[in-house]
Amino acid sequence: MRLPESRIAAAAAALLFAGFVQAGGEGRMPSATGTLTRFTIPERNREGKLIWQMTGEKAQIRPDNQMEIEHLAVNTFKEAKVDWTLETPACIMNRETREAVSEADVKITNQQIIITGVGFHWIANESRFVVRSRVEVLIPGSLVKEQIP
Repeated sequence: MRLPESRIAAAAAALLFAGFVQAGGEGRMPSATGTLTRFTIPERNREGKLIWQMTGEKAQIRPDNQMEIEHLAVNTFKEAKVDWTLETPACIMNRETREAVSEADVKITNQQIIITGVGFHWIANESRFVVRSRVEVLIPGSLVKEQIP
């Protein structure tokens, strides 16, 4: 089921990654420059619970605290289970502020909803995520089945 654009904006704002738990700054991003391949970077809160985990195929770590990441996937956790998943082919992640930006396609999923679009800004420490354009929201399940004759 596809929603009209006005409802997409409302749904996206209401859902604005409610599942993201505010990052406590306890994780450690890589500090050296160079290239990472097939990497995983977890972020834990002060109690040691996993709140999000970032994986990527390749990252170029720059001296300006930026990581150019290819094939990024971020899983957020709620009660030790994956809550939301974000996937994009490319982004820039600021290691210090824990912000990621991209003009590439993005797909965000959980068990109830799929959000796709082009371009995003994720601020992990503030639990904020914005899809910049061409936002589409798909709500799989019984509503779709009921509308198909």
